[in-house]
Formats: sequence, C-alpha cells, structure tokens
Amino acid sequence: MATAISTDIVAIITLYFTIWMARRNVVINSDQNKLYIFAAVTTIIVLIMEIATIAMAASSNTNLVIPHRIANIIGFSLSPVIPFILLLFHRNQKSSLIKWVLISGLLVLNVLMCISSYETGWIFYINAQNQYSRGDWFLVPAYVSLFYFILMAAVIAENSKDYDNHDKQLLLLILLIPVAAVSVQIVFEQIVCIWSSISICLLLYYVLLRELQFKYDAQTGVKNRTAFDKEMKHYAKASKSATIIVLDINNLKDCNDRYGHEAGDETIASAAQTIKKSFGSLGQIFRIGGDEFCVVCPGTPQEAVDQACCKLDQLLADLNQERTRNISLAYGYAFHHGYGRDDIYTTFARADHAMYTHKAKLKGLYGRRFDDKKQNQP
Repeated sequence: MATAISTDIVAIITLYFTIWMARRNVVINSDQNKLYIFAAVTTIIVLIMEIATIAMAASSNTNLVIPHRIANIIGFSLSPVIPFILLLFHRNQKSSLIKWVLISGLLVLNVLMCISSYETGWIFYINAQNQYSRGDWFLVPAYVSLFYFILMAAVIAENSKDYDNHDKQLLLLILLIPVAAVSVQIVFEQIVCIWSSISICLLLYYVLLRELQFKYDAQTGVKNRTAFDKEMKHYAKASKSATIIVLDINNLKDCNDRYGHEAGDETIASAAQTIKKSFGSLGQIFRIGGDEFCVVCPGTPQEAVDQACCKLDQLLADLNQERTRNISLAYGYAFHHGYGRDDIYTTFARADHAMYTHKAKLKGLYGRRFDDKKQNQP
C-alpha cells in the first residue's frame, strides 16, 4: 500500500511540473496545449482518488463507506477520459460528428455503469463494513481505455500529417507504455500499474511535444524552414512523387511601411491560416521565408491542386471583404516524379518560377520581364 501511494505521489508531482511548464510555453498550438493540460489535470484527479481509495480500504471505519464509494466512482469514471482527450489531440478535423458521438458514447456508458455500481456493485462493491471487492464488470473501464489508446495509435499511424515517420514511431512507442500496463492489469488483477504508466506516458508525451515545437514557426503555427529542409532531404533520398506549391504574400513591404510591422505580422498570420484551410488536407505547410510559404504534397494529382488553389482564391476574396488591408497571394506549383531525372530541388525551382510568373501577372508586369520575353521567344 505504501509503495503504491508513494508512486502516485511522485506521479502527481511530476505531472504538476509538466502542467506548469505547459502553461508557461504553448506546445504546438494553444488548443492542443489546453487538451494536454486537461489530460494531465484529469490524471492527477484520478491519482488522488486512487490514493484516497487505498487509504480508505485499509480502514474498517464504517463512516468511510460513502466517501469510499464516491472516490471509486470518480476514479473509474475518469479512467477512460484521459486516453479520449489524447485521442482528441490527434483528431481529424474532417471526421464526422456522428463518428465522434459514437466513440464518446463509450465514455457515457462507462460513467453510467460506475455510478450504478454504488448500488449494484457492477464495477466495484463496498459493503457496510467498508470492505472493497471487484465487481463482475470491473474491467470495463480498462477495456474502454485500451480501446481509446489503440484507436489513437491507429489515428497517429494513418491520418496525421503533423508528424514524420520518426516522430510517429516515437509516439507509438510512448503509447505502448499505458497499453502494456492496461493489458498487464487485465491479466494480473492484483497488479496496479495503469496510472503510474499513464503519468510516465504523459511526461514523455510532453517532452516529445516540446521537441516537435522546434519544427514550428511561432508566429504562424505552420512548420518552419528547418522542418522544410529536412522534408526536402527526405524526398531527395526517396523515390517518391510530390507536388511542390510555392506561395508568396504580395506587397508585404508596403504594408509594413504604411501600417507598421504589427500589421505586417497580422497579415502573415492571416495568410498562413488561409493557406492551411486551402492546402492542409493535401500536404504539409512550411514557412520558408519572411513572406514565403511552401506546401509539400505527396503524390497529389493536378486536379486536386487546382481545386485547392481555387479554394484559396475564394477564401481570400471572402476574407478581404471583412478587412481594411487586403491580402494577396501569388502561387505556383510543379510536379516531382520520383522516377524522373529532375530532383526535388529542381521541382522547387520550377514551382518558385511559376509563383513569380503569377505574381507578375497579378501586378500587370507579365511580358515585360526579361524571363517572360525569353520564355515567349519562338
């Protein structure tokens, strides 16, 4: 008993410091940061409930029967909430509402069974002498938690565009810790290791997220130049097809000169969000310069790229109706075939040239530049 309580106390202290650090420094983005803190706080509550139930189970004081039952209800009810929160962390924004309602329905079922256990003893049973015993459906919270962890691993492996293969492997290894702990506790009922393992998982999860933060541009929330260079090297080594889309904000210098750099920073951030809405489903978005962005899309057909460009134009038109300072983006794209002679860097150069051609057309300069005249020569 003393060992279990000591382990839980150490886990609580560790999680408190991760919460403190997460509040000081936003990890990846503010929404995901809030989800992480919520998961850590929920874990602390469960650990406190576990300490309370261990202490009360060691006493024969009948006055503790009601608080003993309530503490177990809270602990068992919140158990699957933590992996569900982490699942939300990696959710696909396009997932249907019905799908998430069905997935979250397991949480509701678990809570109802835990509350009912106060009288029925389905999950646990505490008699009038304050003696604790496991119910016939004791493993339901563990099975629901295991389901969410496995589902989260599947989502990370298949759908997430925010992580490269190395990052995904690390995340999956971290997730194996609580999955293994839940599996052990299902097989060996006397071993209590789920919550200490989840605390370790959350700590390692936070460390990995802090590492991932160095791949992101703090101003826009998209990946930075360092991450872009790494992605380009990956395509240079692998024989994989890709579409490169280069985008540049028009007249940013004029915006900075007329309205100040704060206005320019707001323009960059708004442009980045619009690019994410347009191309986020196709590939990874990078900020590669002060006013320049690049989207790297694996094996994307031209029709999909053209549709995303049209969506970008429409989103900008809608956005500019609400702004006093219009945002204009020039863009160009090129296709890289893994089996072709051109490498990924040549493809980027072609996309960059196409972007400047588009920029010249937007400014009414196309045909007057030397490159345009050279290109149009018979």
